[in-house]
Amino acid sequence: MSFTVPHDEGVAAFLPAVEAFVQAALALDELDLLAASRCHGWTRFDVVDHVLAGWRELLGGMAARTPGPATVDAVTYWTGWGEDHADDDPVLVLMSERRHADAHPRPSAAVGALREVAGQLRLVTTSLPDGHHAFQGQVLTSGDLLATWAVETVVHQRDLGTGTPLPAPALDLARRTAADVPDLGRALDDR
Repeated sequence: MSFTVPHDEGVAAFLPAVEAFVQAALALDELDLLAASRCHGWTRFDVVDHVLAGWRELLGGMAARTPGPATVDAVTYWTGWGEDHADDDPVLVLMSERRHADAHPRPSAAVGALREVAGQLRLVTTSLPDGHHAFQGQVLTSGDLLATWAVETVVHQRDLGTGTPLPAPALDLARRTAADVPDLGRALDDR
């Protein structure tokens, strides 16, 4: 099933998702960050670091404008990603995240970096023109690129388990996307 998100809708979902995730991370002290998340095998700190790494990669994708056409949309990005990573060893994936998170001297350092990158994302997103972007070997419209990251961010906000309100535009996009991506739907339900 195809699902293309208009640019303005992607912006309207992504920016509140960024703000809400940062606020959820800021609500946790360092010991809380070291507690288990809703992602099996990850602490909340691991989740923060994972989102931080993704946001940094997203900044590169926002800069990688391309003439198009799009090769995936807001649904086929997820189904394609799932197919590409279906044979990944889950233990190696978990351990890789742990090693990546260990690069921070303490959990609060990751949250500080998250705040900084969130500020960069706000600036770039508000001035991002409608168009196409190369990202992870695919081409997405700007709306679909932002939509995939609104979904990723809101799902991981749930994983933090802080009870902070989930932004309605991103949660709505996640539910609409999950209607066509069963694994994402299970992630929303299970977490």
